[in-house]
Amino acid sequence: MAQTLRDQLPASGSGGRGWVPPGTHPDPRPPDEADVVVVGGGVVGWSVAYWLKVLEGWRRRHGMRVLVVERDPTYSRASTVLSAGGIRQQFSLPENIQMSRFSASFLRNINEYLGVPNEPPIDIQFRPGGYLFLASPQNAAALEAAVQLQRDEGAQVTLLSPTQLKEKYPWMNTEDVAVASYGLEDEGWFDPWTLLNAFRRKATSLGVQSCSGEVRAFVTSTNYMMASVPPSARIKYVHVHMPDSLEYQPVACAIVVNAAGAWAGKLLEAEGLPRGLCQPALPIQPRKRYVFTWHCPNGPGLSCPFLIDTSGAYFRPDGAAGNYLGGMSPPEEEEPDPSDLSVDHDYFQEQIWPRLARRVPAFESLKVRGSWAGYYDYNTFDQNPVLGPHPRLENLFSAAGFSGHGLQHAPAAGRALAELLLRGRYETLDLRRLGWDRLLDGEPLQELGVV
Repeated sequence: MAQTLRDQLPASGSGGRGWVPPGTHPDPRPPDEADVVVVGGGVVGWSVAYWLKVLEGWRRRHGMRVLVVERDPTYSRASTVLSAGGIRQQFSLPENIQMSRFSASFLRNINEYLGVPNEPPIDIQFRPGGYLFLASPQNAAALEAAVQLQRDEGAQVTLLSPTQLKEKYPWMNTEDVAVASYGLEDEGWFDPWTLLNAFRRKATSLGVQSCSGEVRAFVTSTNYMMASVPPSARIKYVHVHMPDSLEYQPVACAIVVNAAGAWAGKLLEAEGLPRGLCQPALPIQPRKRYVFTWHCPNGPGLSCPFLIDTSGAYFRPDGAAGNYLGGMSPPEEEEPDPSDLSVDHDYFQEQIWPRLARRVPAFESLKVRGSWAGYYDYNTFDQNPVLGPHPRLENLFSAAGFSGHGLQHAPAAGRALAELLLRGRYETLDLRRLGWDRLLDGEPLQELGVV
């Protein structure tokens, strides 16, 4: 495949730059050409890059040239490192359950995958702890159906009655709860920054190159030759704009992977892409989400699960000594302005805290310790990722729109997309239903388990 990709590269008069040796600091400028350009250096983008080099095979490992472009090298606004860091098996769509199961196994054996010789072992600080979903009488049937699906997919999930809940968690008010589901294994939370760095470090050691910059434009060639075939285009170059500069570097490429997260939709509005061929639009946009931390010495304690309330509020322990973190997604009509990552502290006081205190009376006396905001790469169509080739841009592949689940599904999604690129088909997981066809057909795959 690497040879095939190189054969597709446009001719470059510059002669090309030398490849950066594995493990060295990346060139501040991108190379003149690459086989695969991954736009977005979050955990999904680095997972794709890692799996491309792994699946390429050790005999050809330094043959395929993979470039990861990240516009925010500090990751100060990155969804990956600003997330709550959870992984769960409890979803309502088979593909999401399957990705979670793959990712859980990957994380359990992370040093076998991402360990680098002569470097310290990776510790993502995984804290096992089941997710506990509470359902009202109106939503009980949907939760029970989801649990049956999860069990069919091999996940270990149990149902709890209000009486069982009260026995297991005496600190909980169960008045309006009809049933609950609890994950018995492969659920918990971990440090997102450590996982991102582990992917990046391992991929770099395998020969992946990275640079700081923003892809703002493309050069394409359009095919209108056969009337019987719908028009299409190929991306020949991406224009990578340098940080704090008017300068840009054109990078000749054979494949582009859109892993731009919350800005994946905006990327397809960039200069140089034929507007008529970019339809339907990629329905991914940034949605701002707040995370608050608080202290409550008389709270649920270390046995506290990752609790998802009937109201949509959630919380989990944050370390020890009575510390917790949590938040809640707002209604559609009350989405906050995503233009910055400022925190609306009134939202906690007026919306989240009353819900927390109703479920856990001890939280009436909590003390807020801190807060931050991050982005969901929110797919407004059905809250599921868009994976695979674009229907009209022949060499553009998408891996975005996870709607809050990108961190936990990155190991699985990265492998799946790499298989598609290198082998022309999904092998480990069949994720065909998450492709563009559902957008073209107007048939959403609704995920009910979006938190």
